[in-house]
Amino acid sequence: MKGRGAGSASGGWRDRIRDVDPVLLVVCLTVATTQAAWSVVVPVLPAYTATFGATATELGLVIAMFGVGRLLMNLPAGVLSTRVDARKLLVVAVVGVVAFQAATAFAPSLEALLALRLATGLAGGAAITSGMTLIADLTHTTNRGRAMALLQGVQLVGGAIGPPLGGLVAMLWDYRMPFLVCGTLAGLVLAFGGRTLLRAPQGVSEPSSRQGVSRYRTESDGERRGSLRRLLADRSYLAICAVGFSVFLHRFGGVQSLIPLIAYTVVGLSVSELGLVLGIVTACNLVMLSLAGALSDRVGRKRVIVPGMLVIATFLPLYLVSTHAAWFIAVTVVTGVAAGFSGPTPAAYVADVAPSNGRGPAVGMYRTFGDLAGIVGPISLGWLVDHTGYQMAVVVLAAVIMTTILVFAFVARETVQWTSRRVLRNQVAG
Repeated sequence: MKGRGAGSASGGWRDRIRDVDPVLLVVCLTVATTQAAWSVVVPVLPAYTATFGATATELGLVIAMFGVGRLLMNLPAGVLSTRVDARKLLVVAVVGVVAFQAATAFAPSLEALLALRLATGLAGGAAITSGMTLIADLTHTTNRGRAMALLQGVQLVGGAIGPPLGGLVAMLWDYRMPFLVCGTLAGLVLAFGGRTLLRAPQGVSEPSSRQGVSRYRTESDGERRGSLRRLLADRSYLAICAVGFSVFLHRFGGVQSLIPLIAYTVVGLSVSELGLVLGIVTACNLVMLSLAGALSDRVGRKRVIVPGMLVIATFLPLYLVSTHAAWFIAVTVVTGVAAGFSGPTPAAYVADVAPSNGRGPAVGMYRTFGDLAGIVGPISLGWLVDHTGYQMAVVVLAAVIMTTILVFAFVARETVQWTSRRVLRNQVAG
């Protein structure tokens, strides 16, 4: 992000847009469109798999295969991004998403559909890992939080418009068209932004002390192995990976699985009413992202992550007494906004603590923890609901989040000095 962006938190939207580095914007849009591969097709997957005579279990497997692909690819893509040009790796990954999505539209059998969903997940995992590594390399501690907030903001917008777009396209044409539309969106971003993307500096960044200008060098295999060993021995890094697990556990196991179940079976909300509540949460998150990113750059990552996660862990048990709609909505909005406020900051923290020649593996492992939670969370919490009731599932979810954030609070170091806005602006401007 450009230097004058440091002081834009209180400026208008026009100034904020002008201050965004075009390369970072292209990376964010590219990653967001590739990750929309799952949201666009959410409304049509049940109907599409039904054309193959799939059972409910087989439908669940089709949905899970995308996450499995991302889980398998995150760490290898992170390692690969330190060995090859991360820009080209991102381009290849996006091309893979486009190709596999197009092939999915013409899958001849359920087995082929499963294989293509896995392949799309592999390509999507490579895209987001290499994209996050690029963002980490092209930013520094004074603006990294806002860059990660921009990434999450664009992804939130993509996730919000994906299902309605997929449903509309399926209604106008057929169940196969959303797969083509999603791939086309990613292809268009790459076609119009590829030239800008390839202008990004190549290599591993080492920000200078004042201007954040990056110097680039190559490193040997021994240096890479040494940086990975240092990473695994770093308590701060391991603690933030545990926080990442909790963030994704709440997002996929809580917001997308457990909370809708409580809304429908306990509170009695309709699908449209819950959709409106979650839409309000998403809108609040979009508004808060810029503030959260700027605040983490100014006062420190821990000072943003810890309070936000503590609010989630503290308010989640209130679902146990949320039998009235108003109370349920209040708890959902508070925890949802807290999750959005602290959501982009862990990724910035990962980039801060990782050695400059080990950011790829660091991002990949962090993403692996998150995607593991995205797979394990819905299954384990759903099992608890079936066998013990939703109350135990809520307690377990809150306990995991509280435990990980307390460990992080006491173990992890702060990576950003608490800096006044004037000093921060002078540092960035040089």
